[in-house]
Amino acid sequence: MRKKGRLRLSVAASAALLCLFINYGCSKDAQKTEAGGARKGAQAQAITTVAVEGRAIERSVEATGTLAALDEVVVSNEGPGTVGRIIADLGDRVEIGAHLAVLDQREARLGLAQAQAANAANAKTVEKERARYVDAKTSLERYAELFRQEMVSQSQYDLVKTQFDVAFAQFKEAESRLTQSEAYLDIAKKRLSDTTIVSPIEGVVKKRLVSPGESLRDKTPMFTIVSSGPLKFRGTVPESAVPEIAAGQKIRVTVDAFQGREFTGTLSRVSPAVDVETRSLDVEAIVPNPGNILKPGYFAKGVILTRHDEAAPFAPESAIYSFVGITKVFVIENGTARERMVRVGRKDGGMTEIIGDVKPGDVIASSNLANLYEGVPVTVGVKK
Repeated sequence: MRKKGRLRLSVAASAALLCLFINYGCSKDAQKTEAGGARKGAQAQAITTVAVEGRAIERSVEATGTLAALDEVVVSNEGPGTVGRIIADLGDRVEIGAHLAVLDQREARLGLAQAQAANAANAKTVEKERARYVDAKTSLERYAELFRQEMVSQSQYDLVKTQFDVAFAQFKEAESRLTQSEAYLDIAKKRLSDTTIVSPIEGVVKKRLVSPGESLRDKTPMFTIVSSGPLKFRGTVPESAVPEIAAGQKIRVTVDAFQGREFTGTLSRVSPAVDVETRSLDVEAIVPNPGNILKPGYFAKGVILTRHDEAAPFAPESAIYSFVGITKVFVIENGTARERMVRVGRKDGGMTEIIGDVKPGDVIASSNLANLYEGVPVTVGVKK
C-alpha cells in the first residue's frame, strides 16, 4: 500500500512540473508575439519635409604658390673689358635689343680698323692675281693650239704651262688669304658689337650688377632682366586632388596686395609625379597681368576650376542628421522613411550639398530626425 501511495505522489509531482514548463513556454511565445506585433504596428512619426534642390556649382581645388616671370635672364659680357657707360638701370623697361651698357670700345675699334685694312689689301691682291691668272690661261690656250699645229716646240709649251700653273696657284692663295681676312674682319666687328650690352628679351631691369669704370672678365653677370606682361603661377595641390587636375583648366589667382581682386589664368603644366616628401603635385599656370600691376615674387593663392555641375543636390542643414561620425538623411517614399547614408559637401547660404544616393527632387524629412529609422511610417505636417 505504501508503494502505491508513493507512486501516485511521484506521478502527480511530474504532472505538476510538466504543466509549469508548458505554462512558461506559452508565456514566452505570447511575449514574442506581442513584441512582433508592436514592431509591425509602430507608431507613425510626425515630421515636416523639404524637397532636395539642384544647384549649379563649380568644383575646384585650392593651390598655393608664387608668381614668377615667364622669362628671367642674366645678361653678361662676351669678352673682357671696362664698363664705359650704364644706359639702363633698376626698374627700366627695355625692348628686345635695347642698349643696357657700353664697354670701352677703343681697343675694339682699333682691331676693327686693322682687320678692315688687311682685308682691303687682300682684296686688291686677289684682283691682281686674278688678272695674272686670266692672262696665263689665255696664253696657255693659244700655245696649246700652236703646239697641236707643231708651230711651237714642246719646251715652249711647257714653259707657258708652268707660268699658268704658278699664276693659278698664286690666285688661289690670294683668295685663301682674302677669305681668312674676311673672317678676321667679322671677328673684329663682333668684338666691337659685343662692347654694347643689349637686352635679349622685352622686360624690366630687375638688377644692375656693375658700375662705370669697373673692369670685367668675360661672362661677368651685368644685369638681370625679367619679362613683363603675363606671369607664371607656380604652386602645389594636395595629393588627394591629383585625379581632378589637368592642363587647360582655368585658375583664379589672388594676392594679398590686391584684396578682393581675382586674376584668371590657365593651367599650362602639370608635374607627372607627386612629391614623396610633401605629398603634393606641382602645377604651373599662365596668368595675365593687366597694366603690369602684378610683380614676380608675390605669394599667391589659386583656385583651379576642375568641373561644373549643373544640378548638385542641396538641402537645409536641418534635414541632415549627424551622430557619432555618421551622417544621413531620410527620404520619404509612400509615407515611409528610407535611410540614406551621405556625406556633406559645400555650404551655400544655409544650404548644404548632399553627396550620396540622393538626387534633386527627392523629398526628405526636415524635423524629428532623431526618432526616425529605416522603414518607420511618418505623417507629414507642414510641407515646405
